[in-house]
Amino acid sequence: MGTEDTPEKSRPGTTPRQPSAGPEFISPAVFRSAVVTLMLYFGARLLYYALSISSFVPPDEVTHAQISQVFSTVWLAPQNSPATWELGPVTNIPWLYYWMMGKLLHLNVFGVSGLVFLRLLNIPLAFGTIWYLDRTLRLLTGDRLTRLLLLAVATNLGMFTLLSASVSYDNLANLLAAMAIYYEFAFLRERSGGGLAASWLCQLLGALTKVTFLPLILLLNVVLILFEAKRLPRLASGVGDYFRKSRGRAVAMAALLLLFLGLNLQLYAGNYLTYHTINPTMEMLTSKSAAMNYRMAARGMIFDDFRDGKISYMDALVLAGEIKHPGDKADTFYLLMNWQKLQQNPSLWMGPAAYSWFWFKTMIGTTLGIKAHLGMFKSQGYLVPIYLLAGLGVVGFVLYWRPRRSGWEPLAMAGIVLSYAAIVMYRVNWDSYQNYGEPGITLYGRYLFPLFAPMLALWAHYLSQLFRPAPVRLGLAIAVALLFIGYDFPWFLAHATPEWFR
Repeated sequence: MGTEDTPEKSRPGTTPRQPSAGPEFISPAVFRSAVVTLMLYFGARLLYYALSISSFVPPDEVTHAQISQVFSTVWLAPQNSPATWELGPVTNIPWLYYWMMGKLLHLNVFGVSGLVFLRLLNIPLAFGTIWYLDRTLRLLTGDRLTRLLLLAVATNLGMFTLLSASVSYDNLANLLAAMAIYYEFAFLRERSGGGLAASWLCQLLGALTKVTFLPLILLLNVVLILFEAKRLPRLASGVGDYFRKSRGRAVAMAALLLLFLGLNLQLYAGNYLTYHTINPTMEMLTSKSAAMNYRMAARGMIFDDFRDGKISYMDALVLAGEIKHPGDKADTFYLLMNWQKLQQNPSLWMGPAAYSWFWFKTMIGTTLGIKAHLGMFKSQGYLVPIYLLAGLGVVGFVLYWRPRRSGWEPLAMAGIVLSYAAIVMYRVNWDSYQNYGEPGITLYGRYLFPLFAPMLALWAHYLSQLFRPAPVRLGLAIAVALLFIGYDFPWFLAHATPEWFR
């Protein structure tokens, strides 16, 4: 992680980065030592989780590992078959993470289990995400204390820590999102055609990793159009200059962009033309009886048939009892019983306003806590300081963001955060609530992890702007760092029961 501050002077055609909140009083040597300490502590915890956590704790980890194993047996892509039905679709899905992990599994010559090896491979993805988070903050400020505050918070979030040491395509998606966001805003600051090309490449790779990456691609390119609408010739010339500097680089980057654009079209356009949706369900790809072997598809189909009156309540319970996965079996029983209760008492339904507040609290709670196949949550009393800190960051933005001083990029970052969160809340979570009647279904703080770079960078920067005297800023940073550190690993050790461990 770089320790040298980027010069504050503006470049031609750019806006200057906002100055530090106050005089720099942390020396480079102290800064480097603090960064190394935080990163070593982060790495040690990830190794501890990777080696000790039960495979039945992280969200869908066993399924992700088994699909990676399936991909390891073929060079390109496997086919849906009776041997893979219980894993869900292995074709017509974003496949990049599984393909990478499957190929890397062949390097496991260390005598560790395939699951542990895959967990270890995911750890560098988390460090890469932190690296680009720091780089995004440096587009706003080079203040060392603010950077340390950001690193202390980002590396001590309960769900992010556990996920980072788990087998999950979220880890690759989070890294590619942080990279795509950083490179686009670096281009907007520095007018580097290479930055824009890198952002586009990361966007294409992200779309091949997780389908929920697509809204981020839309938002990034809307921002790009809004910034560049009046200077499209300069945009074209900037990209052209990048490619003209090196014929080899031009050919390589152009080939990669065309290759991954083609692969995206093959996946998403192919799905749409064949199934009339970009994300076909298991029963679309196979048969309904075959899809019943997949626990998530079985849960959805049983519930839908009961809700639509195609089967009785008792028949639905019998079918739910045949689901092999104990967690999804219990979830299906709960959904069926909860729907019965809602039908008897419709007043229990939440409206959009009540749901929005519930959504916000749950997102915070499942980021500072852990929501997986086991849960570890903090009561609302413990989250009050977090709400206060989040509010102070918003106040700092309102008071101190000015376009002439900071440029329009911070507002664009905030717009991406709010727009993506709104899409997740209403197009994913609210729709699921309306369908199942359970407000917490598909509601996970990790769904906002692709926004870590702009969200945490803006928060840390504008929180620091509120407190100018050096002793106050230092005291605040230490207090906030200790709060988040205490809420992560010490909290986990104090509350973890034997079922959490292998």
